[in-house]
Amino acid sequence: MKAKRANITRGGELVRHRRDAAQLKRPGDNILALVHTFSNLIGRAFYGPLEVRHHLSVHQWRILLTLAHHPGATAVDIIARWALQPMSVSRAIRELAQSGLIVRRIGSSDRRSQELFLTRKGQRIYDTVVPDANARYHEIVDCLPPAARARLARALIMLIANTKQLVS
Repeated sequence: MKAKRANITRGGELVRHRRDAAQLKRPGDNILALVHTFSNLIGRAFYGPLEVRHHLSVHQWRILLTLAHHPGATAVDIIARWALQPMSVSRAIRELAQSGLIVRRIGSSDRRSQELFLTRKGQRIYDTVVPDANARYHEIVDCLPPAARARLARALIMLIANTKQLVS
């Protein structure tokens, strides 16, 4: 007797294999589903309060964070660092510049690019947000012992590097 096939859809596509249907029922068995779920939860737990309290979008915060540690980074650098969509980075850069939080300067090595820097106001905002961001970071990750955090970081670095090769 043949096993009945599942009639579950995934993204509009009919799932025809029992194993695929089982994965939908048990996302804990699928590493990418776990990463996706974790990413969405981070967005709600971390960035929601950031937007409400500090009036910064996720992309704006990532740009400020990058420029605080890498002054002179370009939009291309930020896109590559965070794997963001170019249009959303351009919009966030424009908004930050209009708010006086960053300045753009013609690139020193490539006159076609613009290097980005925090203004004094941008640095003050960064300094105000960082304690909240660090506290939330620790609330999220401190449930793992340091050795488990290190293993997770190494595994994620490997997955990111592998995936970058697939999209390049």
